[in-house]
Order: sequence, then C-alpha cells, then structure tokens
Amino acid sequence: MKNLVLSAIIALTVVSCTQSAQNKAAVDPHQFGESYDSTAYMDVIKASFKDIESYDSVVYRARYADTAKFHDNGKLITLNENVALQGQFAAAGITAKVKDDYVMWSSHFNFKDGTEGDYVYSYLTVTFTKGEQSVDVVVFQANRFNKDGRIAEEWIVYDTSQMATLMN
Repeated sequence: MKNLVLSAIIALTVVSCTQSAQNKAAVDPHQFGESYDSTAYMDVIKASFKDIESYDSVVYRARYADTAKFHDNGKLITLNENVALQGQFAAAGITAKVKDDYVMWSSHFNFKDGTEGDYVYSYLTVTFTKGEQSVDVVVFQANRFNKDGRIAEEWIVYDTSQMATLMN
C-alpha cells in the first residue's frame, strides 16, 4: 500500500510539473515594451534635476541632443529656449529644489515599425523660492532618449499659475 501511495505522489508531482511547463502563458501580442525601476537613463534625469537646481546650463545642455524638442505644457520649444527660461528664473532670483519623494520609471519599447525607444517618466514636486516666498509645483515629465544616450525629446506638464506669484 505504501508503494502505491508513493507511486501516486510521484506521478502527481511529475504531471503537475509537466503541466505547468506546458501551460506557459502566451506572449501578449499588444505588449511591445518593458518597464524598469532603475536604468542609466533614469540616472541622467536625476542628474538633470541637480543641474536645474544649480542652474548649471552647460552640463544640463550636454545631457540633451542638439536638436532636442521640448513640449512645455503643449508649447513646442528648442533646447536654447528651454535654457533661456532657466536663465530668466535665475535672473529673477528664483531658486528651484526637486523634492526627493519623486516617482520615476523607465521603459524600453520595440515598436511595430521596427524602431526602438527608451523613455523615462517622472512625477515630481519642485519647490520654487524667491526670498521668503515659496511655491510647490507638481510636474509630470517624460523624456525620450536617442541612441547616443542623450535626451532627444521632453514632455513636461505643470500648473503655471503659482509661478506667476514669484515672477513679480
């Protein structure tokens, strides 16, 4: 009887393992990318936050492709225009500090047309300060990288109404 029970357990184990291997989930035909919680591209974005805080336009500019496009609240601007905006903040005596509690992830896509793309997405809060006055601005930012590892395109969305109080 013991041999019969032992044989049954072994048979069930073999069948169970074989079925799970054979029942492997099919690849989703709609999935064309993967997301990551740590990449070199994310490190570039984190470093760009520090560049903005110190208004280091030389290092900041080097992280971007020369032809980088910015979609700043839906308005298309160039890298030069983006850097000029930062210069205006600095000239107005406004400092920027990215809060450490941001959320960030990275994705790599294999598009159906055969191209690939690497993106970093960030939800963050930036504290802008002028004198004794500070405002927190919640920002969503998405960055597309080129094959050289530089930022080729940026989409950034935030509420500009609070910024106006600091510009006076």
